[in-house]
Amino acid sequence: MTNEQLLEKMSKDMQMRNFSKYTYYAYMHKGKEIIKYFNKPMEEVTTEELRDFLFNYLTEERKLADRSVNYYNSIIRFMYEVTLDKLINKKQLPMRKRKKGVYKVLTKEELSTFFNCVDDYKFKTIFMIAYGSGLRIGEIVNLHISDIDSKKMRIFVREGKGNKERYTILSKTSLEMLRTYWSKYRKPVKSDKIFLTELDEPMTVGVIRDRFRRYRRKAGLNEKVTMHTLRHCYATNLIENGATLIQVKELMGHSNIRSTMEYVHVANIDLGLESPLDVFLRGEEDGENKRNIK
Repeated sequence: MTNEQLLEKMSKDMQMRNFSKYTYYAYMHKGKEIIKYFNKPMEEVTTEELRDFLFNYLTEERKLADRSVNYYNSIIRFMYEVTLDKLINKKQLPMRKRKKGVYKVLTKEELSTFFNCVDDYKFKTIFMIAYGSGLRIGEIVNLHISDIDSKKMRIFVREGKGNKERYTILSKTSLEMLRTYWSKYRKPVKSDKIFLTELDEPMTVGVIRDRFRRYRRKAGLNEKVTMHTLRHCYATNLIENGATLIQVKELMGHSNIRSTMEYVHVANIDLGLESPLDVFLRGEEDGENKRNIK
């Protein structure tokens, strides 16, 4: 099987298994990257060469995090075991054990500094939604205008992790910013997608990540702070504001309560939920935080 045939069959294999769009495109993109690296039919690549790719090239040379290396490993396993229908020695290609630690959560001062550094209205809206609604980056990319429910103040997440659907909170501030962005900054092109690139094409994960890194450096934040950190802040602040673990689990789209419990331990408080973004911008009695956001 040629590598072109491999990619074509791999594409069909994922479609048959109802992979989410985000996972599909990620597998195809990284699959092409893997094929390009070896520059020969994948059927001829040895286990030792795969080990060298994962644990020398990706880990030592590119210094990717364990989570990223494991993602490449998952793609390789799918490529061989499903598409090529070829057994692979998993003991020789083990998943790296991720070191569990406390999630990085930004302080109010760090959030203010970061948002102040974002001078592009479209990307400020994206980052505000990430924090205000706890959306993953792929979920933001897939947002459609019809997903915004301004009456019930919620966002419909149509293609979350594992292809699961859910609703999450729509911040009042995010709604205002979305309306301003849509009326003043978004070009009237024929697309239901909310966020587009400068070329009027659907926004991509890569573009958002690049912009986030740029503003993170500008804000002087630690390099370990990622776009996903805003989602961690959302979950943690929700719990601090009185949400129960069960409520946060549903809003985050976690399949297991243990994922939610990694954030913090809290007592159940039966209160109506408000987005952390609105609480943050409202600030203390004197509204200090809101004045800090220009």
